Amino acid sequence: MSWKTPTRAYCSISILFAPLPWPIKRHFNLNPFTLSMSTMLSPQKDWNGNDNFFNFTRARFVTDEAKQMAIRRVQFNMNELAQIAAKSIGASHCVGIEKCPDGLYNKAYIFTMDNGHQVIGKVPNPNAGVPHHTTASEVATMDFMRTVLGVPVPAVHASNSRVESSPVGAEFIIMEKVPGIPLRKVWGSFKSTDKLKVFLQVFRYQQAWATASFDQFGSLYYAEDLERLPSDHLFIDSKGSPGSNSKFTVGPAVGREWFDEDRGAIDCDRGPWKSLLEYRKAIAAREIAAVKTLRRIPDQIMMLCGPKLYEPTATKKLEALRYYLRILEFLLPTDPQLTSGHLWHNDLHDENIFVDPEDATQICGIIDWQSTQISPLFDHSVDPSFLTYEGPEVGDNLDIPELPDNYDSLPADEKRAAMKIHHDHCVMVAWRRLVRKKSPAQYNALQFRKTTAAKILTISRRIFEMGETHLMALLLELREEWKDLPAVRESQNPPPSPLHFSEEHIDQIERDLGASLKGMDITSEIEARLGNLWPENGAVGHEQYEDTKAALIEQKKELMSHTVRSEEDRVLFERFWPFKD
Repeated sequence: MSWKTPTRAYCSISILFAPLPWPIKRHFNLNPFTLSMSTMLSPQKDWNGNDNFFNFTRARFVTDEAKQMAIRRVQFNMNELAQIAAKSIGASHCVGIEKCPDGLYNKAYIFTMDNGHQVIGKVPNPNAGVPHHTTASEVATMDFMRTVLGVPVPAVHASNSRVESSPVGAEFIIMEKVPGIPLRKVWGSFKSTDKLKVFLQVFRYQQAWATASFDQFGSLYYAEDLERLPSDHLFIDSKGSPGSNSKFTVGPAVGREWFDEDRGAIDCDRGPWKSLLEYRKAIAAREIAAVKTLRRIPDQIMMLCGPKLYEPTATKKLEALRYYLRILEFLLPTDPQLTSGHLWHNDLHDENIFVDPEDATQICGIIDWQSTQISPLFDHSVDPSFLTYEGPEVGDNLDIPELPDNYDSLPADEKRAAMKIHHDHCVMVAWRRLVRKKSPAQYNALQFRKTTAAKILTISRRIFEMGETHLMALLLELREEWKDLPAVRESQNPPPSPLHFSEEHIDQIERDLGASLKGMDITSEIEARLGNLWPENGAVGHEQYEDTKAALIEQKKELMSHTVRSEEDRVLFERFWPFKD
């Protein structure tokens, strides 16, 4: 195990600056609409006897498995759900139920009716979000996207977001089964011209999202699902005119950051908010409440903590948040395009986009609208994740990239790798050129996200989990950039920077940053050693479970031999080691 001191680069961990929630990498497929796991066929079967319908069966967890399984188990009356599904499309009864592979937050089923028609049934797990609000908002968002903005979203046939009034005993959504195949099955075989056709369609949908701006932040609901009246106008359309629709209203936010790691139990302001500043203050207040009231700091898979590494404490997290609140109003952009709210699909990976099997360049459906929020553009994933770009940073000039100078002399396998990176780079440049030319607001959001201010805003949303060392280090950088912040520069009486640190404090900030970067480096090395055995999100396939557990034990032993020198060290190491039962 290498123990190199990391380079002092305050902004080197790019994942901390990605829009949240962070994208999920998959070593196994977690899309619930692609494979069959459990099927029962019968005219009038007692569907409730199949435990696999209610349990998480797709994978195993190497981090606190009992809890992870419990928050993904949902017991309900499948017979009632099947009856409701049949009734929703005018069928007599259901003759077959096929459970799709579990998602991390939901269960999905394909219901086949006596007339041959099929629908999708979706039931949220306990970890999916705030009861009622999460499902109610998802249904309203799908309807708004489909009927108002013209996005190809499955039609909802039936739903219930209130368990107490549901004969099913759980929240549910019965929706249209998208007639297509996941983009994942064909994207890798596409020519550049085919990829262009697909992302032009995605761009048109994103344009609709970017031009429909809301003057409140939160999530979208049917007005009848909330105890509040709709506003005079819901949104501003692409022509700048108020879009009035009394069917919908803006209510509490249901993004995962408001529920993950027991945040759902926090008594905090969940919106809606009338200004970007109110919205951001509420996020900081939520993180402060989480640090102060929840029992423990969450274990981190992506950053090893412990002896000779960074040791997160509530005190350090609260310090970072207090500094952040002092300067929050000056971090926010002043460009109106970046201060309005927008509905957005932040997980446009190739399993959530369905294409026509007869013409795979034509999109016929976009799924998974759960936990959608109305947020500023710079908080959204403007680059769709199906582009899967992991190459060098795309510069501002957007020049067409070239192959490496030594390409012709590379071995065959390295040539293939270089060509793939080059191809993906070209696709990303083409995407960015399109955004820059046709959607200035989106491009401005991309540009803003490169700034120190935007990086601080992004990190601040998950301080309860991690990021305080990077936030404090970025504050050191911000001292030199203070006068250039738009809110400061445009002020009639520019305020002086309130960021003052003693030399001792600066040294501590830099030591903490170095220790946290070292922990990330070690985690990255363990991930590289384990390869496909690495438990992304703490989960692995059933066939990998024992091998992964054994490999992690070996890594743990080696790490302890480097770091543990006393009983106190051992206790500290065990406390922060994330892969424990």
